[in-house]
Amino acid sequence: MSKLDVLAGIVGSDGSIDRNQPIVKIINKNREFINSTIIPLIRKTTGINVKTTPKTSGFVKDNNFVINIYCKWLWKILQEKYDIPAGKKSEKGIFPKILKKEDKLDFLRGWFAGDGSVTRDRKRPRLIIWSKNRTILEWIKQTLAENQIESRIWFSKKKNQFLLTVGKKKSVELFFKTIEIPHPEKERKLKSLL
Repeated sequence: MSKLDVLAGIVGSDGSIDRNQPIVKIINKNREFINSTIIPLIRKTTGINVKTTPKTSGFVKDNNFVINIYCKWLWKILQEKYDIPAGKKSEKGIFPKILKKEDKLDFLRGWFAGDGSVTRDRKRPRLIIWSKNRTILEWIKQTLAENQIESRIWFSKKKNQFLLTVGKKKSVELFFKTIEIPHPEKERKLKSLL
């Protein structure tokens, strides 16, 4: 597993890149995910020890924690290789320049850990990723198709967002066998639903 690809997926979904200085920020509320996945990934890829701080300002602040990473090479590679824009991500298409199949899956693991959800639809497990950015969902759909996992992209007028769904039982099972979600709670939920 490429730890940098997973971390890039997490930043793409749950983070932001500062426009003016080499700061990468990750915001999440799940302490278990932060402590068991995010902080170890940062440490192993950058060598930097980071701390979490409660989010006290901005749009979403309820029970969220912020991790600031001051790292010039990470800041640069996230923009160049992974196509994650500095500033607002929803306004620009994200289409990572990743060639290897396994590296694509690692990026997808990270993205799903941040923005994916495991739900139930008529007693069947269902996987969903929401985004205002259709381009990244097209990339994810293509990556899933390369691994024989069927998915669909929809537009929700109610939430004014696109969603990618994996709903067929065979595809959900293949997702589970192929892509270990690096978010402990989501991985446990998917396992219990299957």
